[in-house]
Amino acid sequence: MKRLLLLCLAACALLMASAAFAAGPHDMECMECHSTHYAKGDYAVGVQPLSVDNPARTRTGMKIVDIDALCLGCHNEDQGILPVNLHTTHPTGVTPTYTKVPRQLLKNGVFSCVSCHNPHPSNANYKYLVAPTEKGGNMGTFCAMCHPNQSDPSSVAAAKTMNIVVDGPGAPIVAVQPAPETKKK
Repeated sequence: MKRLLLLCLAACALLMASAAFAAGPHDMECMECHSTHYAKGDYAVGVQPLSVDNPARTRTGMKIVDIDALCLGCHNEDQGILPVNLHTTHPTGVTPTYTKVPRQLLKNGVFSCVSCHNPHPSNANYKYLVAPTEKGGNMGTFCAMCHPNQSDPSSVAAAKTMNIVVDGPGAPIVAVQPAPETKKK
């Protein structure tokens, strides 16, 4: 009986914690992800981008790169912050061939983490998705944006009117350029 009570309490605590982070735990001051003075890697981010061989490389590129590497700097199995399992997640780092992805969701023609997620705190959507899903209860409509052939007709019709929240047309990821070295005379 005690085990059942402890299990119920633990489940309630997890549910309350996930509800608190329904829109996401990202920092409202930007410094959790962006670090101007202590940048790691080639980008102004506060964590080292994850650049590893992609275990799903049959569907994607060999290495995790660009925006996906930035996101996976925190969201990986070692860090454990809402970890992403690359074996089972939606493929990223690919040029879509099986489905027609709306152009505003692609970065330089490539499907990436930010095709579905806009991680900035100004985005109040569930799990930082680029479209409102009624706290995840309307995922079928969201998925129908790219997968109309696998969706019911009402979801496809509703997907055509979804409001997408992205960071400007193709907001670039700008690598930090090292300062030119000066020669001492």
